[in-house]
Amino acid sequence: MKTVKLAVLGGGSSYLPELLDGVIKKWDQGEFHAESIALVDVPEGKERMETVAAFSRRMMAKRGMPCRLETFLDRREAFDGASFVISQIRVGGMKARWNDEHVPLRHGVIGQETTGPGGFANALRTIPVSLDIARDVLDICPDAWLLNFSNPSGLVTEALVRHSGVKTFGLCNVPIGIKMGVAKALSVDPSRVSMDVSGLNHLSFVTGLYLDGNDVFDRLLESPVLAAFLQAMKFPPEFGRYLRYLRLIPASYLYYYWFTDRVLKSQLEDVQKGTGTRADEVMRVEKELFKEYEKPDLADLPSDLKKRGGAFYSDVALAAVSAILRNSPVEEALNVQNRGAVPGLEPDVVVEVSCMVDGRGPQPLSQKRLPTEVLGLVRQVKGYEILTVKAAVEGDAEAAFFALLNHPLVPGADAALAILKDILETNREHLPQFKGKRI
Repeated sequence: MKTVKLAVLGGGSSYLPELLDGVIKKWDQGEFHAESIALVDVPEGKERMETVAAFSRRMMAKRGMPCRLETFLDRREAFDGASFVISQIRVGGMKARWNDEHVPLRHGVIGQETTGPGGFANALRTIPVSLDIARDVLDICPDAWLLNFSNPSGLVTEALVRHSGVKTFGLCNVPIGIKMGVAKALSVDPSRVSMDVSGLNHLSFVTGLYLDGNDVFDRLLESPVLAAFLQAMKFPPEFGRYLRYLRLIPASYLYYYWFTDRVLKSQLEDVQKGTGTRADEVMRVEKELFKEYEKPDLADLPSDLKKRGGAFYSDVALAAVSAILRNSPVEEALNVQNRGAVPGLEPDVVVEVSCMVDGRGPQPLSQKRLPTEVLGLVRQVKGYEILTVKAAVEGDAEAAFFALLNHPLVPGADAALAILKDILETNREHLPQFKGKRI
């Protein structure tokens, strides 16, 4: 069995145990043995990291997996000897996420941590730190793969591909969530299901579905499976006809673009009645999770972890690690440089697309052209992403303004400018690249 050292940034994350549970499963299945795992966090996250580490050691001990699990505040020390670096950082912590969701709402715009102005603010904070991480990877463990799970995943991966030179790809659990849902609906093992996925992170589309290699897409689109999927995504059932017309199953985030008014109304009502946003909910869930992790006798994943989100996170990350380590091909939807795989988008941009992953890393698979009905939206959002990367890397205030102006969820120039000023002021301690810049 192959042995490996993993380094994980964001070592105090509440859903890190889900990843380490997956690591134990890979060892148990004989795929690879993570004999050394280095957790890394910032000083503010040290207490959380130590709590997660202690729980994870108990979990590994109970299941018999030998592992040297260490914690670090110095990532360069942690990177020594690592073959894979998994980044799941949140610059500014949950307070920053809360701002990402609440600041846009002050301006009558949807607040969400990965798309729209919230995702934009998140990217401005996260991209410079991610590029610093990439430089350390190249310096300390230059042959290592950097797996990005930091949100907004597609945007951060775009910056890493354009500006770092590190071996990298981005991860997301949305496509695998669709795959698992289809497998459950068909009562089959997920390994029998494959998909054609094309688009961008949190704006991708399933354009083909196969069971044992046989096309079952039309069958699924005409079955109750589609209705159940629409219900889970909160899509009104009458819109199923339009997805059948397009022959697409979208990522759930399309809801923000197609039903903007509904989402905004719901978010504003939740804030007004005191429920808050998803950030408020996550903070409540995390408080309970850490109470569980602190229990000295707990050695199994707590059931409340399902409320945290990130389902199948370990599956997508560790399937890729295993495929690269063992040079054993597996198909996954990942965020990689396009290289012509997604027609209608430039070859050098990052896309979310079906890939064959083997010892070389992920290789994007050629996809059919997305229908005109959605390709325009995808191209517009990719333009926003390119401008956001430029703004984050260069501290370019004009690029920042035009990034927001180009995002479909921002209603116009007045809103874009007002939101930009609010974001830069709210996040000023995390955005040194904009210091002294005139807005």
